[in-house]
Amino acid sequence: MKQYLDLCQRIVDEGVWVENKRTGLRCLTVVNADLEYDVGGNQFPLITTRKSFYKAAIAELLGYLRGYDSAEQFRSIGCNTWNANANENQAWLDNPHRKGEDDMGRVYGVQGRRWLRPDGTTLDQLKKVVHNLKQGIDDRGEIITFYNPGEFELGCLRPCMHTHTFSLLGDTLYLTSYQRSCDVPLLLPHYDYAQYENNYLFLDLFSII
Repeated sequence: MKQYLDLCQRIVDEGVWVENKRTGLRCLTVVNADLEYDVGGNQFPLITTRKSFYKAAIAELLGYLRGYDSAEQFRSIGCNTWNANANENQAWLDNPHRKGEDDMGRVYGVQGRRWLRPDGTTLDQLKKVVHNLKQGIDDRGEIITFYNPGEFELGCLRPCMHTHTFSLLGDTLYLTSYQRSCDVPLLLPHYDYAQYENNYLFLDLFSII
């Protein structure tokens, strides 16, 4: 909690107003913030001073892990996060690559589970990382990224929480997650909870993939 409150205070004290061209809103902005949590022993970093809808956060992460590309798929597991991005984003509605109602395009989990190679085949990043770590292998490239600049126009939204690096040191698994931007009062608690769950759901996948 202290890390979160310190970041909020830093934004108030040092932030610069920047206009978000996509939303038309002004954001009080700072660059670079590092938050670190020890999730060993089932510690729980729910960093917020407001109500958090943890079930929706878990559902959204599960949708990413399954490679969902439709807001309807997310709704079916209790997550409404993608309804507006899929159906109310005018730039996406006008995009010729959009396949119809609820289509999200090639975002997040699609990139994680079906990254498109130049020859037309796909790479399952998640399966590769799970397989290696399950065997106790860390090739210093155990990375899952949703950030594919070559396909930004094929999706309704660029990823915010975009890259996850897994590092295996002895019997301890470390997870480093990167975000390009975040709404600290509203979405940082959601994302941090998702990263926490990422660590544990990822381990649970060992028995699935």
